[in-house]
Amino acid sequence: MCLVAVQLVFSSIASAKPDLSGIWMLSGRAEEGELVMTPKALRRQAGYDLLVDDPSLYCEPASISRVWANPNVRIAFEQADDHVLISYEFFDLRRMIPLGDERVMTDTPSTMNVDGTYFRKMGSSFGRYEGDRLVIETRNHEDGYIRTSRGVPQSADTVSVEELWIDGDTLRLRQAYIDDSLFEKPFVVEYTFQRIDEAEMPLYECSDADYDWFNKLNAPQEEGAE
Repeated sequence: MCLVAVQLVFSSIASAKPDLSGIWMLSGRAEEGELVMTPKALRRQAGYDLLVDDPSLYCEPASISRVWANPNVRIAFEQADDHVLISYEFFDLRRMIPLGDERVMTDTPSTMNVDGTYFRKMGSSFGRYEGDRLVIETRNHEDGYIRTSRGVPQSADTVSVEELWIDGDTLRLRQAYIDDSLFEKPFVVEYTFQRIDEAEMPLYECSDADYDWFNKLNAPQEEGAE
């Protein structure tokens, strides 16, 4: 094989976009990097009340990170030439991500539920392939909370950068939250997902404005934990 042909082969391998097809589920718990919040963020955190301020009480997503980190629910991808659609079983969310640069991003939130309700806390996204990875950048967030368990905030200035790639039989996600008004350094959360042998996405149909659904959802994991 000539040198040019070899270079073309390796170039094709290096630039192959990841095959995210199928249905995935979180494996283990999300792993957080160092969290260094500014005084502004600490003030917001101090005023946070989980039993009042968590949007999940009202069947609404609090943030992108909150949706990725939920256990025992399915996530599916559909990849087209000009977009990626991510379907989350959690709250029946559908996240449409146009591919290109920031010019393809709109002011409309990228995430809605199956009833057509948009969620500004999930921001507006655009994506691109970089080698074997899908990179998603999200802006235009509404004030909310990245981690609802302890009130880690997000603001209108928050930028999220998600990087997804296939590692053997797993899907890996590294998400960095960047916001100089809230964090002294980017706040990074990493996730691992396993593909499951299912072909359909069931409806979640959340309707309870309390934590009964949360306790039931996490019961299997809690019973198996040490």
